[in-house]
Amino acid sequence: MKVYHSLEEFQPLHYAVVTSGTFDGVHKGHQKILARLKEITAECNGEAVVITFWPHPRKILQNSQENDLKLLSTLDEKIHLLKEHGIDHLLIIPFTKEFSQMTSEQFIKTVLSEKINTKKLVIGYDHKFGKNREGSFEHLKENGPIYGFTVEEIPKQDIDHIAISSTNIRKALIEGKINTATEYLGRYYSFTGKVIEGNKLGRKIGYPTANLQLPTEEKIVPKDGVYAVLV
Repeated sequence: MKVYHSLEEFQPLHYAVVTSGTFDGVHKGHQKILARLKEITAECNGEAVVITFWPHPRKILQNSQENDLKLLSTLDEKIHLLKEHGIDHLLIIPFTKEFSQMTSEQFIKTVLSEKINTKKLVIGYDHKFGKNREGSFEHLKENGPIYGFTVEEIPKQDIDHIAISSTNIRKALIEGKINTATEYLGRYYSFTGKVIEGNKLGRKIGYPTANLQLPTEEKIVPKDGVYAVLV
């Protein structure tokens, strides 16, 4: 998988099959989109492209004093998870205040058409994009023929009538509902970090521990408790 950290690094492809989103956690809803992306890519002999954004748009758009958003995956973790799904190209667009002012039509024309040469676009249920989230599936269907691509929407996927979303997974982790988070993610929730020296209290009661320093404070930590883990 080729990774690009700006639009300037990306060169238009011959036949790009594209999806776009934040993909925090790369959960089962995301995985359904990625699976369909790969199916279409194989059918059309194209190349699969994922567009994502960093930092998370909510970090930029919300008032900093009100923004306590914690994430399911760091950027490195997200790159690793997407690579596991056989994506050909990952375009990480730096999300800034300036970028947030790009209209949906500008995004379609500049990013999807001119920069990537999108031929097929796959989006998730209720996908919104562009300034003030003005862009929608209907907007894409209207503009697709103008810019030479078709668009397909993946329907909402539910578990027990609750939509799978990064927000619901974050909520489950905070509440200590690990089985729910595992079901929605399609895998165990995980951390990567550096083992650091602690107070050596665990060994005094026969249970030495490893203290993990996370690479960012933005990574969500489950509710305090005792958990069985794989290391």
